[in-house]
Amino acid sequence: MEEKRNFKNRDKKIFDKKSLPIRRVAKVTKGGKKLGFSTIVVVGDKNGTVGVALGRGADVRTAVSQGERLATKSAVKVQLAGDTIPHEIVMKYGAAKIILRPARPGTGVIAGSSVRTVLEMAGVDNVYGKILGSSDPNSNAYCTFEALKALRNERVLAKMTKMQERIKLKEETEKERRAKEEKRRKKEKEERKGNRREKFKSKKDGKKKSPKLEEKKVKKEEKPKKEDKVSEEK
Repeated sequence: MEEKRNFKNRDKKIFDKKSLPIRRVAKVTKGGKKLGFSTIVVVGDKNGTVGVALGRGADVRTAVSQGERLATKSAVKVQLAGDTIPHEIVMKYGAAKIILRPARPGTGVIAGSSVRTVLEMAGVDNVYGKILGSSDPNSNAYCTFEALKALRNERVLAKMTKMQERIKLKEETEKERRAKEEKRRKKEKEERKGNRREKFKSKKDGKKKSPKLEEKKVKKEEKPKKEDKVSEEK
């Protein structure tokens, strides 16, 4: 029972998500056409973990939410070499075929279509990518995901000292990014607290200065004026 409780209460990982272009799908049935939507959602923490899945639904929102849920289930830790991939790889997945090559620091992600989104969500900052087969974004996304899963960095890291240095650089940049995010979150919390206090104060002031009290004050001020007029007439 204790193991089950621990399993339920464990922290869920929060990933960033990006959805590829949404497609409108029509299913022909006996009663007529059933319209729906499908999209591929790419999920990742930009630190070596990435997942890809197809989501379907009657509307766009359900399709994206289903794709996100399935992508988080299929998320895998990829073997990278710092901010790039450890070696060149050619991957074929159905009609799609891509090639990925490691690049020097400062190169950036040189790739197009869905290949770029998958690499960015995986946390690859410097890489060359080329689509050799089909131009379909969905199949290219799956092909890139399979290519990243097939990477192995043990031999490369054992032989090449430059790759080891790049891993250290990546760790340092990751720490800086996390520190900046924490600062930003703290600032946002403080701003929210300040806004709440201001709203609470304004509500209190509004209650004190109610319209009924103001009307009574006006009536009291008007009464002595009438008495002054009567005295002047006399």
